[in-house]
Amino acid sequence: MQVSGLPEAGKRDAGFSGGVPGAKPETGTDTAARDAAFLLREALRPLSGLQRLADCGLSVLAGGVTPVIRNGRAGFAGVVTCGSVHVCPCCSTSIRRVRQDELEQVGEFWECQSCGLVMMTLTMRHYRRDPLADLVEKQREAWKRGFGQNAGRAWRDAKKTYGVRGFVRAWEVTHGENGWHAHYHVLLFLARPLATGQVQELQHLAFEVWAAALVKAGARMPIEISEKDGKPVAVKIDAPDRGESGKLARYLMKGQDGKTKWGIAHELTRQDVKQGQGGHRTPFEIARAATVQDADPIDVRLWQEFVQAAVGIRALYWSNGLRALLKEMGFELDDRADGTVAADEASAGTPLARIPASTWYRYIARHPGRPLALLHAAEKGGAAAVRALIETWGLTWGLDVQEPDVFEAGTVPTADEVLQSLERETLAARMKVWRDEFDRQDRERRAHRIVRQAPGAWEARKDAQAAADEARKSDGPETFLSLLHRRRREALATATS
Repeated sequence: MQVSGLPEAGKRDAGFSGGVPGAKPETGTDTAARDAAFLLREALRPLSGLQRLADCGLSVLAGGVTPVIRNGRAGFAGVVTCGSVHVCPCCSTSIRRVRQDELEQVGEFWECQSCGLVMMTLTMRHYRRDPLADLVEKQREAWKRGFGQNAGRAWRDAKKTYGVRGFVRAWEVTHGENGWHAHYHVLLFLARPLATGQVQELQHLAFEVWAAALVKAGARMPIEISEKDGKPVAVKIDAPDRGESGKLARYLMKGQDGKTKWGIAHELTRQDVKQGQGGHRTPFEIARAATVQDADPIDVRLWQEFVQAAVGIRALYWSNGLRALLKEMGFELDDRADGTVAADEASAGTPLARIPASTWYRYIARHPGRPLALLHAAEKGGAAAVRALIETWGLTWGLDVQEPDVFEAGTVPTADEVLQSLERETLAARMKVWRDEFDRQDRERRAHRIVRQAPGAWEARKDAQAAADEARKSDGPETFLSLLHRRRREALATATS
């Protein structure tokens, strides 16, 4: 049986996600979440201090921008996507949705092979005074010592005893009364399902390994079992029930509405839509609080601290050899990088128009709300609505914004089509020249008005330049500076008197 996480040849159009594994078609109801992500990204640009976030969705890759439509959902092809899975609300949604679908398929495939799957959650003690960067560094070091490349004999023997074939690790963080709560969700792929007693044994062994690693890394000694409710604290292992077809990879967890049933794949990936529990807030909840009017400075500081610590951390980490093992077993994984996934998500679809870079920067990107308005117009009425909207902005269809170049797959454009395309580009170039000349003349007229209103300005500048030239001929640096400042003061005093 061949199970593939990638679409078959010729079927890469399923869903708006650009042909990602298991992607489900988007509906119009999802545009509200998309709009909220757009607005949040816009508000986070000056707050985050990341250039790639500032460029995401605005900077042009090459040539121009193409609005596209797919299954009723619009996007932009030809713009930069930052691929910041932890920081960018737009790219995070796209990437996490793709990875979630892939993990779902992997879990179902692993069940078909009569193998076992459990999820291990690793936490650490923390207080409000602990900086997130310090917690992340100790967490990373503890993982290396306990379960990673420097793992000791205890965990190496446990992997053989319980048949651990590999893992997928996700990093997550929330913030609450006791400060930052950084933790790992680790999906363990086992050669066979574990009995309930074996799960408890593995959980206790994993706690001993994790506790020793945390102490060696400089962190606090964790707690194994809570004295209040008797539940596991530092290490918790959950095993899905057998007998539920197609749900081996699912782990029950409430979503943002308090009713949604979540799978393990969601728990590992969908940090973008999760809400914190027990008074804890997720990073994007902090971001929304930090971008409102009269935001609490503490929320702003928390978001900036999160950005500094989270940039560069992988959303998902696959253990060495697991991807190759799945491929040998007949499952083909999606090998695209996160940045490629985000770009494919945004750009797949039928082109509606072609916006040259000069038009995009001058009349759309610099005006907050216009990119999102273009997407709304495309989803409401296609190319006709896009044309009507850009004309209300004073742009000319066919010059400032052009018809898209659309050719059927496998065909070569005719000579007439090529000539028409060249003619449109020539007209657009001429229009740009005309606009630049009009702008130059306008700037020149404004400059003349300034000169007429302040006739002594140019004379003062000339005298100051003469003073600077004379000062440069002096012998020492002290003489040069003193003479320069004196002559400038005299010139400015004369001009203002």
